[in-house]
Amino acid sequence: MSQVTCKERSHLWVHAYAAGGAAFAALPIPLGTSLGLTAAEAYMVYWIGRVYGDQLSAGDIMMVVGGLEIASIGLKTFAMEALNFVPVIGWAIKPVIAAGAIEGIGAATIAHFEARYPGRLYAADSEVEASATRKK
Repeated sequence: MSQVTCKERSHLWVHAYAAGGAAFAALPIPLGTSLGLTAAEAYMVYWIGRVYGDQLSAGDIMMVVGGLEIASIGLKTFAMEALNFVPVIGWAIKPVIAAGAIEGIGAATIAHFEARYPGRLYAADSEVEASATRKK
């Protein structure tokens, strides 16, 4: 049986969150979409940390997500909310923006942990696996 790296396992989490974020972004929730996506991104950062064996505190998660969000929140919020007013085409673009933002944040988070733990092999964590199973 081949060993899976934390990076490979984390990419699965990122893709799952990007798909979920795209589906959530398709919902017509004025001003709620961006907040919901930010919460999902914070949760994703927490679980990626767990894949690497770190127990991130709420403060750690907020610092990581806050740093990433400061750069993108204005543009993402404007684009996501403005697209609510563009029938059909705008609604179709919102999921793409959401998925792209989540993939970007996920890639940055993985790069952060890879810098700390280069090439670390994934050691199955029962809580991580149980959470992944609940997501399906």
